[in-house]
Amino acid sequence: MRVSQKQSQRIAVMVVLVAMAHGAGAAASRVSITAGQVEFGELQVEGLEAAWTPATAATGSVRLRAARVRGIAETGPLSSVALDCASLRIEGDTLACEGGRLSGALGSLGVQDTRMTARRGAGGHLSLDFDAFAIAGGSGEVEVDLAGTRWQAKAQLSGIDVTRFAEIMKPWAALPAGFEVSGTAAGSFHGTGDGEALDSAGADLTFDALGFADEAGALAGEKIAGSLNIEASATKSGGLATRGDLALTGGQAYADPVFLDFGVHAAGIRFDGVLDTAAPGFVASDIALDHQGILRARGSATLDFGDGALLPEARVRIESLDVEDALPVYAQPFLIAGAFRDLAGSGLVRGDIAVGGGLPTRAAIDFEDVTIEGPTAAVSVAGLRGRFNWFDDASRTALAGNVDDALFESRLEWDSGRLWGLELGAASLPFSTTGRHFRLLEAVNIPVFDGGLAIETLRVRHAGTDEMYVRFDAAIEPISVSLLSRAFGWPEFQGTLEGDIPGLQLREGVVTLDGAFEARVFDGRVAVRDLSMRDPLGKYPRLFADIGLENLDLELVTRTFEFGSITGRLSGYVSDLEMFDWMPEAFDAFVYTPPDDRSKRRISQRAVENLSSIGGGSGGGVAAALQGSFLRFFDDFRYDRLGLSCRLANDVCVMGGVMPAPGGYYIVKGAGLPRINVIGSQARVAWTTLVRQLGAAMESEIVVR
Repeated sequence: MRVSQKQSQRIAVMVVLVAMAHGAGAAASRVSITAGQVEFGELQVEGLEAAWTPATAATGSVRLRAARVRGIAETGPLSSVALDCASLRIEGDTLACEGGRLSGALGSLGVQDTRMTARRGAGGHLSLDFDAFAIAGGSGEVEVDLAGTRWQAKAQLSGIDVTRFAEIMKPWAALPAGFEVSGTAAGSFHGTGDGEALDSAGADLTFDALGFADEAGALAGEKIAGSLNIEASATKSGGLATRGDLALTGGQAYADPVFLDFGVHAAGIRFDGVLDTAAPGFVASDIALDHQGILRARGSATLDFGDGALLPEARVRIESLDVEDALPVYAQPFLIAGAFRDLAGSGLVRGDIAVGGGLPTRAAIDFEDVTIEGPTAAVSVAGLRGRFNWFDDASRTALAGNVDDALFESRLEWDSGRLWGLELGAASLPFSTTGRHFRLLEAVNIPVFDGGLAIETLRVRHAGTDEMYVRFDAAIEPISVSLLSRAFGWPEFQGTLEGDIPGLQLREGVVTLDGAFEARVFDGRVAVRDLSMRDPLGKYPRLFADIGLENLDLELVTRTFEFGSITGRLSGYVSDLEMFDWMPEAFDAFVYTPPDDRSKRRISQRAVENLSSIGGGSGGGVAAALQGSFLRFFDDFRYDRLGLSCRLANDVCVMGGVMPAPGGYYIVKGAGLPRINVIGSQARVAWTTLVRQLGAAMESEIVVR
């Protein structure tokens, strides 16, 4: 049997009239109707059974059964629906059901078996109260009011399974694809709507053991405890104006690579904005974050839960960031594999950050007595203070000429610091930075150990790209070489380092010097000319240079190593130097006693023995002569001059000395009595062998032959 909507309305009227008529004259009579299929608007009811048993003229009992109900998009089909009303009162246009019961499988709302009270008033207004309505694995009291297509509902529920609840809510607010949630919740809910359209909704929830994860595993949570108070109302554009307060008091969350433990640092988030259920996304006009003891921030943001950037737009005011607790929580996860993995610090950071198009557009950060350090950190700073101002290129261009230029300036000051072993003193750094560009605004002197670095120019353009350009002009004010040596783990040289660094530039991956870099060291001078480095920051850097040595004090040089003492002066050159991955591949080098050296020239037995081992020279004979004759009583000897040359190519050194000698070349040409000569005999020596011989000579008391 198939009944049209008009027919079904007539049947309903007939049922009521018959019930009233029988109630007036035959209280014990019973009226029942059965239908194979009935349509009520968009609803299709299959296997309908309706029965009315009057008790008096205005009371009786009603029994309704439906094998299946279709057409409710929000819940899906209902089945085995049973509605019993033990006491139905009819008072004019009002019907009231007390002592009723509802059971059956109500689609996504699940299996029900609950007592109910219903009242249908004038104009078709219907109120339903359920005292044990089951939903998403939990249950509680539910009240529903229906007036035509409009509805409103209230519920007080406990034991809600969040996974199942998310399935129920899909028609109104679906989770992003691949996003999963779990856990339980309890609290109150309310909502109003018109048909399938949601007008308003709200919830005041507590939750325990909440979990979530996205499809990629980059966002996850486990055993999260807390509460959520949220209110939402429909907007004209189809979104939901949403306001809420989220408190997280336990459990952990992970947003690759940051890990948050809310049991250690609780977090609270207040938000006010519009949820776009179609996009999906959320535009927060006001959002406040309080990560207890670490961060307090406020601002506005747009969240995109689709395929785009998660945070396409944002304006954030950092009211307070505690460096001590923020470093291990926010920074160390990004640094765990590097030299900064154990950073610690103190101080406060405040400021403003803006994001546009998924990328930063503005940063204005204030540092208040910030200290950052770590046992393995290559960089540390103490007492950092000042402001860092940064704009992206588009923002800088748009503001140019419309604001005070001071807005684009930054100044950072510190009390002390460390940079790859170099101890830095107090300094102030004025600069401007826009996009990938940096410029020092005025000359700066940075104390380094007992000297300093006087920077005249420092400019960087297109940092981090193939078009990166750097310009650097500076002077090194006298620094003790012994302090530098200890800092870098070198043998402890003596003397001071000072000199000029003129026009160092990085352009198209190549580093060059406008002039020569000259350093005063070992009471002499070292000059680096025609310097160029290709791909200096890459995997396989190459270096080309010419190096000149002028009047170095040999006593200061040799005092550093276990090589033996030599006094006098040393000059020389290393021309056409080529290095690959910081290892020499080719050069033409010669070090020698300068012709105009008038200083005292002496060489110790140890130095004689070690020099005699180089180049396959007369080391054995010299050592035997020193140990087996009266020469062993002499600590050192005079020499006329010394020198050694090497032309490196294809890992072979073509060797030479200060002048030819019988069977070879003089490395040391003696003078006076007793006279000691050191003569090299091998004209070609493998470079690796020569390096090994020099290393062994400096490290061991045993003469290497």
